[in-house]
Amino acid sequence: MIDIHCHILPGIDDGPPDIRESIEMAQIAYDDGIRHIIATPHFSADHYTHRQRVRDKVDELQNQLHLHNIDVTIYAGHEVRLENADFIKEHTLSENFFYLGAACKFILLEQVWEGYCKETPEIVESFLKRGIRPIIPHPERHFFFRDHPQLLVNLIDQGCLTQVSVDSLLGKNSEEARSFSHWLIENDYMHVIATDAHNVRRKPNLSEGFRIVTEIAGEERADEIRWRLEQIIMS
Repeated sequence: MIDIHCHILPGIDDGPPDIRESIEMAQIAYDDGIRHIIATPHFSADHYTHRQRVRDKVDELQNQLHLHNIDVTIYAGHEVRLENADFIKEHTLSENFFYLGAACKFILLEQVWEGYCKETPEIVESFLKRGIRPIIPHPERHFFFRDHPQLLVNLIDQGCLTQVSVDSLLGKNSEEARSFSHWLIENDYMHVIATDAHNVRRKPNLSEGFRIVTEIAGEERADEIRWRLEQIIMS
């Protein structure tokens, strides 16, 4: 399995504090059936993590996993917060953050928690024009998407993908998030799932997500998600 959203790098944002816990997380992921992880530290106003530091941490962790015989491949990525249009434009032009996938055709583009960014459609359009497809992480956790689903549907119609977090499907992020995440699956508004794991408690648990997707929408939908995840990491 492939996890495209995981805060597994040590001491870099609000993920594991040290390399020991990063290794433990990788072992949990391996035992769950995960073989590929895109490390996605936050790139935001309060978590500015430069590309080189991410690359160094990825190399450090990959070396440790090799030493511990944990067969999980780590890739460099970012979870880019949509602070505002100027923030995105500045750091896009400076190439300060990582996209997802080998060909950089996807970006994990997170909303701020306080409220929906009204500049989102124009920012999405700017990426789409360059052949980069935004993926909206954990929309089920944002109150404005739950209260006004059409905001999310409009972004999907524009070309965005959505990524639901497994903990939301399990009810660990609130009953509201659980209910909306299931609604997204039922209405085919959920395109991929990921763990958004941060530590050994908020752990990699992708198999549980696929179990729930299969229960709600069937094995064919689960296979579609697996195919999309492969396209993201390979593209």
